Amino acid sequence: MDTTQQINIEQKREKALNDAKMYMANDWELKEETPEYFLLTRNEASKGTHLLIFLFTFWFTLGIGNLTYHLLSKKKKKIIK
Repeated sequence: MDTTQQINIEQKREKALNDAKMYMANDWELKEETPEYFLLTRNEASKGTHLLIFLFTFWFTLGIGNLTYHLLSKKKKKIIK
């Protein structure tokens, strides 16, 4: 690999790292870092909404409504290096 390609790869990695830091500053959590990508996650579910869903639907869904809300509220973002 020549120097130009190596510099280009390092610049792409630095840009991906800066993008990942921007997301982490906005409440995203770094779940996984590999040589190919950064995997970020965020749960947009609020505790108040979980409580309301529990109070109104627990009796006939046995918590499945609450679990569904939690799973649908999870967001993932993959930043390719």
